[in-house]
Amino acid sequence: MCGKQDQEYSGRALRLSSASWSCRGHHVGARRRDDEGVTTPSLLPEASRHVPRPPGFHRVTASNASWVQEDGHPVTSSERTRLAALRVPPGWTHVWASYDPAAALQATGVDSRGRTQYRYSADAVDRASRDKFEHMLAFATSLPVLRKRVSEDLEGEHLEASTVTATVVRLLDKGLFRVGNERYRRDNHTFGLTTLRRSQVALDGVSARFDFVGKEHKEHSVSVADSGATRVLRALLTQAEDASSPLFMITTATASRLIDSVTVNAYIHTHADTASSAKTFRTWGASVAAAAVSAGATVIASDGARHSPERLPLIAAAQLLGNTPAVAKQSYVHPAAIAVGRTASVRRALNDAAARAKTDDVRVIHADPSLQEAIVSELALVRP
Repeated sequence: MCGKQDQEYSGRALRLSSASWSCRGHHVGARRRDDEGVTTPSLLPEASRHVPRPPGFHRVTASNASWVQEDGHPVTSSERTRLAALRVPPGWTHVWASYDPAAALQATGVDSRGRTQYRYSADAVDRASRDKFEHMLAFATSLPVLRKRVSEDLEGEHLEASTVTATVVRLLDKGLFRVGNERYRRDNHTFGLTTLRRSQVALDGVSARFDFVGKEHKEHSVSVADSGATRVLRALLTQAEDASSPLFMITTATASRLIDSVTVNAYIHTHADTASSAKTFRTWGASVAAAAVSAGATVIASDGARHSPERLPLIAAAQLLGNTPAVAKQSYVHPAAIAVGRTASVRRALNDAAARAKTDDVRVIHADPSLQEAIVSELALVRP
């Protein structure tokens, strides 16, 4: 459809708005008239001819060497070099690329799962990264207010919607889960927090352990110690016997209600008073973990290997997220987090947090509010 469209980069918090365009005169795949006035069929693949996009280049085979212009003419040698540098995966179909080398949105395509994917310019990615971390700092600053509301709601009736939603937010805060999406559970058999089943949680006193298969079919085992959250989890587990039923389903005599990602994000928006979502907990938690290890918190690498001190902050962030250090560095950890961890104020806050918790294990003390306050105060003084 013609008009302005929001574009979202898969796997990143990158949102851009491409300029609106007129579809009139730009019907992809229309027959073209060459310089001699002879009408010839378009070289565009049949499947691309009805996809409404602005004028640009189109890939006609899986090879990144096979591109044509909007009118079906072959691309020039210099254009082919630029398009090859975009490294569009061969498995993408309906591939389009911008005529403008400086455009923020450089290419789009449809992957093997039918999802539209995007390639952005390096400048656009850098701008989005800066914006993401600015939003993260605003979120971190608002966390005391959000946490206060969560604590209040956790005192409510066990199976009220506000109480169960507050439980999910508390677990996101301490466990850094992905929030979950029902479509991924249904289609990919992968889980996030809100799509977990009753069989995937085990309670032991005030601790809860969650074992599940997450994004990219990675196995996760996340433990959270929190008396308020486990009180509600215990009530949820006793309301039904079917182990395959959703964990965060509230069942009454007349109806059932699932606390899903939409409900959780609405709660965060309302009570944090900032344009953030459940994912921001992961960005903030990863940055805190990296800063804490840089300040002296301990981390035990899951692979059992010895790593350089420079790498340990990213390993800590990756292990809490269930990602690789490379992904943690690229998408989650604030660029200044490791340097901030070396400041005197963060080191003092870490020592105090370790004394309170009786451990300097980053898995425990990354959630300490005073430590987080010191980190956000230092990060606010720098720009990524």
